[in-house]
Amino acid sequence: MSVTPLVRHLTVLACVVAACALGHSQSSGAPKEQLVKSVVNVAPIALPQVRIDQLDLSGWPKIKALFTVVDGRGAPIELKGLVKVDVLDGSKKATSHSKQNPALVRFEKGVALEKRKDAKLLARPEAKIGLGAVLVAQGYGSTVEVIEQQRIREGVAAAFKQLGKGDRANLVWYNDRLRIATGVGALNTRLVDAENPEVRKKCADARREARSGGPITLGPAATKDAPAPPAGTDLCGLQADASKPAEFAKTESFSGSFPRLFNLGPVFWDLSRYCGTPSGALEGFGPFSKNEYESAKQTREDAKNRGEAVDFETSAMDVGLGLLAKDGRPDEQLALVLLSDGRDGWVQDLSTCAEHPPKPCDMYDASGAVNVDRIAKMGDKQKMAENHRLQVELKRCVETNKILTSRVALMQKQFHDKAQQWIGVARAAGIRIFAVGLRRPGVVTNPYDLERLRLLADRTGGTYREVGIGMSPVTAVNRTMAEVAGQIALEFKHLDPDAVVEAAGDAEPTFSLRLSVTIDAKLEREDNPGTQFASEPVTLPLPKELSLWRLLKDLGWSLLVRIQLLMGYDVYVIVGYVLTIVALLLSLLIIWKIGKRLFRSKPKAT
Repeated sequence: MSVTPLVRHLTVLACVVAACALGHSQSSGAPKEQLVKSVVNVAPIALPQVRIDQLDLSGWPKIKALFTVVDGRGAPIELKGLVKVDVLDGSKKATSHSKQNPALVRFEKGVALEKRKDAKLLARPEAKIGLGAVLVAQGYGSTVEVIEQQRIREGVAAAFKQLGKGDRANLVWYNDRLRIATGVGALNTRLVDAENPEVRKKCADARREARSGGPITLGPAATKDAPAPPAGTDLCGLQADASKPAEFAKTESFSGSFPRLFNLGPVFWDLSRYCGTPSGALEGFGPFSKNEYESAKQTREDAKNRGEAVDFETSAMDVGLGLLAKDGRPDEQLALVLLSDGRDGWVQDLSTCAEHPPKPCDMYDASGAVNVDRIAKMGDKQKMAENHRLQVELKRCVETNKILTSRVALMQKQFHDKAQQWIGVARAAGIRIFAVGLRRPGVVTNPYDLERLRLLADRTGGTYREVGIGMSPVTAVNRTMAEVAGQIALEFKHLDPDAVVEAAGDAEPTFSLRLSVTIDAKLEREDNPGTQFASEPVTLPLPKELSLWRLLKDLGWSLLVRIQLLMGYDVYVIVGYVLTIVALLLSLLIIWKIGKRLFRSKPKAT
């Protein structure tokens, strides 16, 4: 089945104020550990749901679509769980097969009625549609208990177990650094730092080799059991062996206090972004002590001035989307899956700002230089009373001057700007974003941490699922990956395409698709009332009839692309230059011949 880029019926990203709401809070108020409260409560997407993920009209009147059915618990329903599927005209109001909207095609237990041989319902793998997936998993260690770390590892393992033969995948393990799996030579044994200069160089060479169309030589030595990858394989992209990233993750450590999920705000080594100097060290940069800090900072600034790539300027989101956008194939469904608590930046940032705020509230900081010496001279009772007074005044000043809310709003503005880019890239490249949000016990959190994940999923056609405090993410991950990998393919031919064109009149003709699904009664339960559900309509313009010139032009471009694949990119470019020069010389020769004939002197009359 040939699949065109993803087309969805989605709403547009809201303005920055709406982006600050970014989703849904599970409780009526913010948890006690939050220092800033969420101000807007947006309901999650209603379940159960039938969702058309993709509609392809390029072969009109042949129609192809991919859809997903999710029950009231958020669990995907497989093809065998669908008793009936009615394909409807989405331009009509009726949401089920009726006289007002007779079905274009009807299926019962996966088989088309009326012996429609042109109509098929298939599971995605059976339709020969590939899958490219990237899992972005948190790996920072600060405030994350050992039991939580084990649960995250279980979630990562569960995600890759859901992938089938032929599916390609990679993992972005993020903390202070961003690590991925590669198939490049000696790097093929562990997750590697994506920003390491050596890794950057080897991955650039691997991508260049993939684009050349020639044999792949940068991987491990080929053996009988493990032959060399086929031409065009990007060894630093999606891995053909999806079990490899999961195996590497088993031994990857949880470390660091600066999760770089979104990389919001100034670079993480810039001290101006913090209310107080962070304790410990930033992995890959070093400690924040003055002598070591200044030299490390200068090293990066000098490198940037030379035009070199430096670290700490990208995020796990950027790396994950980049892997899919660069290496995803036209015949693959692409998905980015986030397994995260949504935190970004120094994990002690808000609590530090609450205890040691900037001006004008620094005057109430009992540990600040302005108060330390003064309090030291007091008696015990005076110290206790003064510390209590300063604590009360500090809290009042922080709230009055909106120290924390202003800080959160600034990061929300940064997220809004980045989210617009990420959502745009995802839609353009046909990437759906899914998220499994991890609620964390007893930590100071930003109220929008998880709501950001929900926004990215909702706006790209994915699904957001949330794991409660102290719960294992395995169930939510299994449901997410079952949805990612378990799409249902629909193929049929419209039997009256002329009627669609005539109905449009003078307007541009369009086709609108709606699906009505009846699930097996055994799947009905309290949280999944009823057995019949309908999708929202998805509408696309009909493809325009191609002129002879357009057909010839497309044929020419297709021929050039095929020649490039056969020759390899480098040889193709050289041959192109040679042919261009030859054509130019022939043109000059022809012009010279014509000019010579036109301007040669006539023979004198005798």
